[in-house]
Amino acid sequence: MRGFSVGLLFLGAALYAQEPMPIGILRGSLVTWQAGSLSVREAGGAVYDCTYDNHTLFQRNQWPIRSADLTGGEPVEVLSDRKLPASTCYVRMLSVVHASAKSPRRPTPPRDAWIHRGYLTYTGLVVKNDDSKITLKTRTGPRTLLLRADTHYSTAADPLLNKHVFVRAGRTLQGALEAYQVMWGEILLP
Repeated sequence: MRGFSVGLLFLGAALYAQEPMPIGILRGSLVTWQAGSLSVREAGGAVYDCTYDNHTLFQRNQWPIRSADLTGGEPVEVLSDRKLPASTCYVRMLSVVHASAKSPRRPTPPRDAWIHRGYLTYTGLVVKNDDSKITLKTRTGPRTLLLRADTHYSTAADPLLNKHVFVRAGRTLQGALEAYQVMWGEILLP
């Protein structure tokens, strides 16, 4: 029984033992670094060891730093290689990586759905209102605009007939005018 527990203890120690870092690029978080040796924890939980010296390049934000400037838990990217004659793991470069900062530009306002903005505007009095089109009396004469299934109205419950409206519109591929947004209202007095 005693031999079984000692064997189990060595097996557990072997499972949690740190292993040499694979050759190439490894991304993870920095665990320890001291006396020419460092450990990195990969996203899967495996911890790898490797050695470094005064020829190893340490950098943060693409600027060189000293190994003493590192902080535990920082996300790092390690370029490792094998160093002869002992063929041990050797860190060529360690970069502290951070998520890229967002653009300083003004953010785009969120929209629930894509809304046609229209490049034409019309104002006038609605003289005819059908289910599929409206006719406006404008200064330049009557204009007939097709109504789309997704045409937006300022108040959908009110009838449009004999209302002064402002319309954002555009042309279809066939050249017909179609209304994207129909707005009306009153000017409030103070």
